[in-house]
Amino acid sequence: MDYNFKNNMDYIFDLFRKTARVIRSCENMTQLEGAYNYVANVEKYLTHFERTERQEQFCEKQITEFRKMLKVKNRAFNEFVD
Repeated sequence: MDYNFKNNMDYIFDLFRKTARVIRSCENMTQLEGAYNYVANVEKYLTHFERTERQEQFCEKQITEFRKMLKVKNRAFNEFVD
């Protein structure tokens, strides 16, 4: 596989869509822990791609948004526990 961001944009965008689906589909804390691990793995995987500064910022923004989604989901689960 060619690890060039521009050549693999469709694949990377599919990966981002799947990551969002993984987070949205969590129904309990065990699944949410798995989603945290999934996001960490996606972040590590993206480091293998050659990127421009703008592409780097885009990836960082996506990871930040995924972390926000995880935080919101975590708060929702914690409300049910209390």
